[in-house]
Amino acid sequence: MYLSRRSFVRALSGVAAAAMLPFPLQALASSDGPVVKCRLGSLKGSVVNGVHVFRGVPCGKNPYVGAQRLAAPEFVDAWSGTVEAVTPGDIPLQASRDVPGGVTGGGDCLRLNIWTPAPGATKCPVMLWIPGGGSTNCDNNDPRFNGEAFARDGIVLVTANYRVNVDGFLKIPGVPANIALRDMTLALRWVQENIAAFGGDPDNVTVFGQSAGATHISSLLVSPPARGLFRRAILQSPAALAQYDPETADKAAAQLFAFYGIAPTREAVAAMPFEKLVTYTKFVGSKSTDDAWADMTGGNVAVFKPWFDGEILPMRPVDAIREGQTKDIDILVGSAEQEWRNYTVPGGAIANIGPDAAQRLIRSAHLDPDLVERYRKAGRGDTPGELFTAMQGDFIFRMPANKVLESQVAGGGRAWAYSFAWKSPVVGKSGAKLGAAHSCDVPFVFKTTEASKKNLGDTPPQALAEAMHSAWVSFAKNGNPGWTPFDTQKRMTMRFDEKS
Repeated sequence: MYLSRRSFVRALSGVAAAAMLPFPLQALASSDGPVVKCRLGSLKGSVVNGVHVFRGVPCGKNPYVGAQRLAAPEFVDAWSGTVEAVTPGDIPLQASRDVPGGVTGGGDCLRLNIWTPAPGATKCPVMLWIPGGGSTNCDNNDPRFNGEAFARDGIVLVTANYRVNVDGFLKIPGVPANIALRDMTLALRWVQENIAAFGGDPDNVTVFGQSAGATHISSLLVSPPARGLFRRAILQSPAALAQYDPETADKAAAQLFAFYGIAPTREAVAAMPFEKLVTYTKFVGSKSTDDAWADMTGGNVAVFKPWFDGEILPMRPVDAIREGQTKDIDILVGSAEQEWRNYTVPGGAIANIGPDAAQRLIRSAHLDPDLVERYRKAGRGDTPGELFTAMQGDFIFRMPANKVLESQVAGGGRAWAYSFAWKSPVVGKSGAKLGAAHSCDVPFVFKTTEASKKNLGDTPPQALAEAMHSAWVSFAKNGNPGWTPFDTQKRMTMRFDEKS
């Protein structure tokens, strides 16, 4: 249940300052800019467009050095003086998206960014954003996640990072399970301990995220260490069935260890140069068309996933939700209507995909053999690429989102459903339009469409941004986004488009 928040925090945190390792940053004298004194020390931010902003706020110790590597996260040490919080922190270790074979991140990344109407304001609702990135990438400094619009509407907005790929998700003997989920929980605990100093109400926290971020929120909803740390949750395009049982987690890890050519030990992983570690991209790519891997993973071929460890994630989230474990948490869930076009349209793959792709999905997920034809008759596509794209998007995102909604209602909880229908006019290499693709909804929620012209074009509808952003704000403030709650008979859903 959500009650007894502070007792949960005290029992779980164990964060007495005297027990912490040395704080790695130098404290600086404060001059101008807003100054906030949180539990561990003072922070100086900046004022941007009338909003008080604190970037790179220290939360967890650097997870890539010394004893912190492949370990459960720990809060940073207390400090004296005032620390500058005006520069974004590092990002988690991941393969570079700009330099083939390159490395990015891997430093002091467990930092938070905070936007607030004004430090010390009375109990503003709090929203904590968990970014997506397929569990291989994560960047809470992405300009799409600028929280100014939320702060102007009376919300304290926080963005968090978590370890991804090998460090965050791989099942490694001798390493704490589900490190990424532990990182997210640490951020939620930090919010409970400190957000009041920024004007936030620790008793009114909404955690929200998109794609992998939403997927992992489905785990946080039922994770015992996260219980009591948030009141509401928004899941945007969650692959909410993307978790491993322990045996499959072992099999997946064994194949990756063999790919690296190392022993399955903490020491062997920690000894790998970062440049070798990020070659996981070749392994991930090879599994996208591997029939045996698809069969082992039940059709969701993503490599890095949380696993049921009995402590951080006791069981499959949707099953725990159906049991009523989240009936005291309000949930808003939805997906985009053409999710997988984000992956097949930009590079032109949608024009080259053959019938084998859909058949592989049908075999591995044990779907009806006539499903392709049923999609065709339903107007979901004509070519093999279009039909596979529609099926894959539904399988990975839309149906798991529906499963969360159905499970929440069956467990006695409240849920609201939405569908993102606006179709981006941006054209991919084959001439196909991007459409209502995965991730296109994010800048509308944050009202950062100017930062997303590559995916949205030059004139995305601002009325849509106003509608989605206002609904998210309303949900965070009072638990109601403004439309009829979901039930399994009428299945009422808000369809967001130029006219919603």
